[in-house]
This record gives sequence, C-alpha cells and structure tokens, in this order.
Amino acid sequence: MERGVLGGNYPYENGVVMSRDPKPRLRWTADLHHRFVDAVTKLGGPDKATPKSVLRLMGLKGLTLYHLKSHLQKYRLGQQQAKKQTAKEQTKESGSSYVNFSNHSSAVSTSSSAIEIQQGPGELPVTEPLKSQMEAHKRLEEQLEVQKKLQMRIEAQGKYLQEILEKAQKSLSLDMKCNGKSLGFLYQQTRRERRNQ
Repeated sequence: MERGVLGGNYPYENGVVMSRDPKPRLRWTADLHHRFVDAVTKLGGPDKATPKSVLRLMGLKGLTLYHLKSHLQKYRLGQQQAKKQTAKEQTKESGSSYVNFSNHSSAVSTSSSAIEIQQGPGELPVTEPLKSQMEAHKRLEEQLEVQKKLQMRIEAQGKYLQEILEKAQKSLSLDMKCNGKSLGFLYQQTRRERRNQ
C-alpha cells in the first residue's frame, strides 16, 4: 500500500486522503482522478456509469459513494459543457473558415470553407445534429414497433369478441326457435282443446 503525506498532515492510501472526520472531504489528486476517469470509461462513459459501479471498479479503501456521487456529477457537467463549447466553436468557425484537425498535430489551418474534421480511413464524420436525429429515428422505430404490437392485440381482442357475439347470437336464436316451437305447440294444443269443448 502506498503511504505518504499530501499537502498537510493527512495520511493517504492509494491516493485517498484518510481522516477521522465522519464525513471527510476528499482531495481529488491527479492520480485519483485518472483512476476515476479510467473506471468511468470502462463502464461506458459518464452517462452509463453509476457511483456504485465506479466504487466497485476502483476498489480503493476510504473512497465512499458520497465522494463518487459528487465527483461523477461534476464530471458529467464538465463533459456536457465541453461538448457545448466545442459545438459553439464549430458553429462560429463554420461561417468563414476551414478548419483541418490532424490526428498527428494540433495545428489549425484556416481558409474560406466549411469545417472539415479529418477522420481515420473508412470513418465518416458524425455531427451532434446527426447523432440526435439518429437517436430520434431509433425512438420513433421503437414506438412504431410498440404501436404495431398494440394494434395486433386490439385486432385479436376484436376477433375474440366477435366470436363470442356470434356464439351468443346462435345460442339465442336456437333458444328462440325452441321456445317458438314450444309456444306454437302450446297454442295449437289450446286451440284443439277449445274446439273439443
């Protein structure tokens, strides 16, 4: 176990500052934050990671759900703000400049054209609006599938009710015929009896 002193007189283990305080504040060192980011990345990103899963994956003594919940919220906000800032910068530059981002250098060259981001061979650039449109399309397809299943259930229920009504109608008409014959027989018998009197 790694032991040392961080800043003041606080001992730490594996990058976690130890304290006797019941709700101690945690000093997020660069190493600790790097481990946190690795754990979040392994879990599929900040939106899929949960404090419990990050805690299990990091496995550091002294680290609590309280610490991770707070840090994960801040990390998510930071990621969202970075995305928004990048989108704003791209929008500003798209009107009058050409931006070429290389995988090997961070140099930016400008000319009078739209933004172009060079990607690896065979990769197509995917913009935020396209991603959101694809997500919306996927949700619509899921809703359509649910509606189809619901329509099939409604039709099956309708057929079932129609069969029940037809059976009831046949049963009722048979009863009426039987009762009609009985009534007819009784009527004729009563007429005969009156004639005989």
